[in-house]
Amino acid sequence: MEENVRWYKIAELEKLSGVSRRTIHFYLQQKLIHSPAKTGKTMAYYDETHLQKLAYIKRAKTQGTPLLAIRQQIEQIEKNQPGAFGTAIPETFGFERKTVQTERPEEKPPSTRREKSNRMREIILATGCYQFQEKGFRDTKISEITKALNIGKGTFYFYFLNKQELLLECIPRIFQNLFQDSWNPIRQAKNPLKRLEQRAFAVLPVLKEFCAIIQLSKEAMEESDSRIRQLGKDTYLSIRQPLEMDIEKCIRQGIFQPVNPKIAATLMIGLIENLYYTRSIDTGLKIREIWSNIFKLMMDGMRQTGDAQRLT
Repeated sequence: MEENVRWYKIAELEKLSGVSRRTIHFYLQQKLIHSPAKTGKTMAYYDETHLQKLAYIKRAKTQGTPLLAIRQQIEQIEKNQPGAFGTAIPETFGFERKTVQTERPEEKPPSTRREKSNRMREIILATGCYQFQEKGFRDTKISEITKALNIGKGTFYFYFLNKQELLLECIPRIFQNLFQDSWNPIRQAKNPLKRLEQRAFAVLPVLKEFCAIIQLSKEAMEESDSRIRQLGKDTYLSIRQPLEMDIEKCIRQGIFQPVNPKIAATLMIGLIENLYYTRSIDTGLKIREIWSNIFKLMMDGMRQTGDAQRLT
């Protein structure tokens, strides 16, 4: 082992980075970090580069940068500033090298036709996710996707029948990417009022992207294609239903007045959407400050008269 190189098992990397093991594995799948050095089927070691990249990803996510853009930023940094993320895995290290070393898997030429096909499909999906988030469903054009990738329209239609089919696969990916790191703290909160607060604040770092998903779901529900309409409905409900359940629990526990949970949850989503536009108009206000006030007003309005309960 090289004397000047620090190596970490997954448990150590998880502790030092503050990023969960599940999320690290997800980042590996999404090619945000390169593969670790493996000593066997179940044993792998990570280096300083992984730690530095995880720190970079965390910082970028707090600024609301989507994962696709973060990956592109990392690629550009490594291209322009080799070694910017620290010491990479050395060639002389005595591990069995069955995986990629300092290069990420996407940089290794695909060896089979199937690998090439799978890679192109993933690239189209990633570009589609970015375009849908930035422009919405109606304003995203297949021609813009093919132009950005320097491919012909025939290549696009080889993988997807149309823009609608691309959207069917993109929305779940966008949603998963946005909230991958937020589920555990929310699940661990026992107090339903605290969970509502955590759900709301989990949106703030990715507010723009969250609003893009809501807009996509609304556009989808107006489409003539029944599959797209159902996707829009399912997407919206996947956001609203967890809020409904927490509101229902607050009602059962006597924290909230007997309001309609569906209406209250819909109102809460609408307030989050309007927060984005409020921030765009009043640029001097901080997002967390605005939302803290909105959240307090809404929660106080639903509480039982004279209820003095606080978030615990």
